[in-house]
Amino acid sequence: MTPSTKSGVPVIALTNIEKSFGSNKAVKGISFSINPGEVVGLIGENGAGKSTLLKILTGMYQPDAGSIEVNGKVVKFKNPRDSISAGIGVVHQEQSLFTNLTVAENIAMNSGKGSSASTKFGIYRWSQIYQAAKVTLEAIGSKLDPKAVVNQLGFVDRQMVEIARAVSADAGADGSSLVILDEPTSVLEKHETEVLEKEIRKLKNFGAVIFVSHRLDEIMRNCERILVMRDGELVADRKTSEVTEKQLFKLMIGHDSRAEASSRKSIDSKETAAIEVNSLSRKGKFSNVSFSVHSGRLTAIVGATGSGREELARALFGAEKIDSGSVLLDGKQINNWRIPKAVKSGIGYVPSERKIEGIIGGFTASENLTLTHPGKSALGPFLIPRARKKIAQDWFNALDVRPNDISQELGRFSGGNQQKVVMAKWLNSPELRVLILDHPLRGLDPGAAETVNAEIKRACKEGAAVILLADTLEEALEMGDQVLVMRDGEVTSSYDLAKQNPSTLDLLERMV
Repeated sequence: MTPSTKSGVPVIALTNIEKSFGSNKAVKGISFSINPGEVVGLIGENGAGKSTLLKILTGMYQPDAGSIEVNGKVVKFKNPRDSISAGIGVVHQEQSLFTNLTVAENIAMNSGKGSSASTKFGIYRWSQIYQAAKVTLEAIGSKLDPKAVVNQLGFVDRQMVEIARAVSADAGADGSSLVILDEPTSVLEKHETEVLEKEIRKLKNFGAVIFVSHRLDEIMRNCERILVMRDGELVADRKTSEVTEKQLFKLMIGHDSRAEASSRKSIDSKETAAIEVNSLSRKGKFSNVSFSVHSGRLTAIVGATGSGREELARALFGAEKIDSGSVLLDGKQINNWRIPKAVKSGIGYVPSERKIEGIIGGFTASENLTLTHPGKSALGPFLIPRARKKIAQDWFNALDVRPNDISQELGRFSGGNQQKVVMAKWLNSPELRVLILDHPLRGLDPGAAETVNAEIKRACKEGAAVILLADTLEEALEMGDQVLVMRDGEVTSSYDLAKQNPSTLDLLERMV
């Protein structure tokens, strides 16, 4: 499990790789190589072609043209097993573990040697499976118990299992392995990210690493080289020491503007809050939570993992039970709160797990976008296809959704472009009163994040009250009119940003 000693032989080399889907050319003549011991960043906007390129490297797609060499040998991946056997392992943005199995069983499933190493006459060699997992875990600096069941682990520990699975792919490789990290920290808090990044730096001992992230500061910290993709092409290959975040941003999206901080809106004491929460509690999740959000204002809620803010957001949308306390909409108390009632009352919710709760992957983009609030595309119980397509097309143009194809199944879009459609689904409602956003920028590149933030601000300007669960403290301070800090299920601090100017350190000290 050490890098190849072959002088001058790259772990991976791509030459003129191309891939099209109908008229959409997703990857256009991509060429680059990565040497043993290198950690190389791969960045680009959602829809730039990164996901397609990674799927080619992992055998899920076959290129239309070009060649791939692994440790100096030309390879053709007909399926993911071929890629694994060649020593390529991947840690996906969304975890792909079997949560009902042990750590060791999950690692064994990705072994490049296949099932023969772990079975004899059809019987599993459990001692060998556990020992092999232990060796792999120790190699990446993890002290996890190979016999632990995955559903009993926290998110960071699960990511370590994903990394161990990826590293184990080199068991069948001739030479160095390639580990692909696809947004490995996208759902982690800052302190969790720091822990995981320390482990990521050790991966260069196993060969080479491709590190995909939308967080440019993260890319700058962890990578020696950075590959930039835009519109299916490789537009830059830079040494990290020779480039700045601002330059990377401009290379990715073609311009260097950034979203400006929100102008603060003070509360009119005579105005009734759009939503008011009084002593809200759910056993084991959050307790005695009280706050209010007025029309046109944004309240950002920050907190570490386990703070209760995610469960609170779901409860406000009727997706989780409320044990005690009250919620008032425009001054009127609501009872028997459920999702259908919330939707009819003008509340929208963008979940953190968009693929599971936010979209129907097999439906087209236009069907997803108009599913909850069809607007002019509905005439009583009947739908008007032409009107539905016009609504969807207008939103696609406004949000720069890529590819600009409303008839394509939404499950085939990149995560960031799916997020834009999920946002549009709620913004399309003329009765929108309260918009609850659970990590809306998760997995979005800077350009897409800029677009989504602009739409959030526009919704505020048009009168919606917004509750935002921010990815970062900087995002909370940039977007919010008010910031609430939650810890252990309770609101520990509240800041009116029209009157107060807390720093990220102030917020962090109250979170932990």
